[in-house]
Amino acid sequence: MVDVCADSVLLVDDNDIDLFINKKIIEFNNFTNKLVSLSSGKDALNYLQNVDKEALPQIIFLDLNMPLSDGFQFLSEFSKLGKSIRSGMSIVVLTSSNNPNDKDKVEKNSDVLYFLSKPLNEEKLQIIRDRIKHTA
Repeated sequence: MVDVCADSVLLVDDNDIDLFINKKIIEFNNFTNKLVSLSSGKDALNYLQNVDKEALPQIIFLDLNMPLSDGFQFLSEFSKLGKSIRSGMSIVVLTSSNNPNDKDKVEKNSDVLYFLSKPLNEEKLQIIRDRIKHTA
């Protein structure tokens, strides 16, 4: 069995079906010990600001296209959070967007580890595992 990649993961997506599928892929591949899923960027920011420091996620899977507070707004507000919250955390944008401008904009953000298109699968999780090993 493969070792977990992160003790805690936050999955942010407004689509219940995508949340369900991605959650099952993450669980099936033993990617994390704890998985929290939220349906908006606003809820995710609130969670990060209020959760105990020990429970902060190491990886956030973030959808870009969400109502109210989309992924870009989340990234902007995330960058304003204190280092005590942001340190040790990597964001993986997981989106259905195939807009090259979105990808360029996201890849310029230093908080983003990787830009992936939906759906999540075992190969994409392995890419993230490898990237995290190389940045650790």
